[in-house]
Amino acid sequence: MERISQNNPLRKSLVKLIHSIEKEIGLEEESIVLLLHLLDSEEKIYKFNEWVKTKLKGDKIQATEVEICGAASLISKNIPVN
Repeated sequence: MERISQNNPLRKSLVKLIHSIEKEIGLEEESIVLLLHLLDSEEKIYKFNEWVKTKLKGDKIQATEVEICGAASLISKNIPVN
């Protein structure tokens, strides 16, 4: 799997999503760095986006920082996440 470039529009949308989550529930800087490190391919970003959609209730995410980082970790290892 090829790593995604910093200039890829999909990576830029991931950064926006992470910052949106950070504003809503608060994420530690370490968690933000971890998410960006783990979600390093287009496939992983797509899977993370799909997971986030399952955790939305209206416009609000219904997941904790630990759950979000855990999901990203599973996705990065290609393990199904529910």
